[in-house]
Amino acid sequence: MRNMRSLVLLLAFLTAACGGAPSEEEIERTRALAEDGAARLMQTLFQELMTALQAGPPEEALGICGDRAQQLTKAIENETGIMVRRTSLKVRNPLNAPDAFERSWLEKAAANPPTEPHSEVVKTGYGLRYLRPLRIAELCTQCHGEELAPAVRDAVQRRYPSDRATGYKTGDFRGAISARVRFD
Repeated sequence: MRNMRSLVLLLAFLTAACGGAPSEEEIERTRALAEDGAARLMQTLFQELMTALQAGPPEEALGICGDRAQQLTKAIENETGIMVRRTSLKVRNPLNAPDAFERSWLEKAAANPPTEPHSEVVKTGYGLRYLRPLRIAELCTQCHGEELAPAVRDAVQRRYPSDRATGYKTGDFRGAISARVRFD
């Protein structure tokens, strides 16, 4: 019995010395960082998309959700260390294809779309994974809807020949904003 207690104490010491499990406070602080990164990406992207749609036809705004979104994700990571991006089971841009963690959550979410974000502490790679559900807003149906204007359909086909991100209605579950944050 004494040897068992010594072993438990040794394991506890080694776990603490090697970083151990994060405290609830660390988890909440890290979750808040992930939420902030996801919100920043979506707010900036939505504002820029609205501006582009007011300035010209929807097919000219494809670069906002395509190129500009990739630039924003890199900028957020460079400034904050938070890796944040959009992903879906039906991607338009192959760069947004889900990794194994995201795919598992998205498959479950597709069957029963969540309304609240999901976060999980993971042992490998990043400390906290965060997924915020994305739903199709009305303005998104111009490029992701069931029926696209011919100019939009042609522009999408030219830019993304393997596109799978159409056929949605307002309010449909689209995918997630995914954030990865390391514990301090």
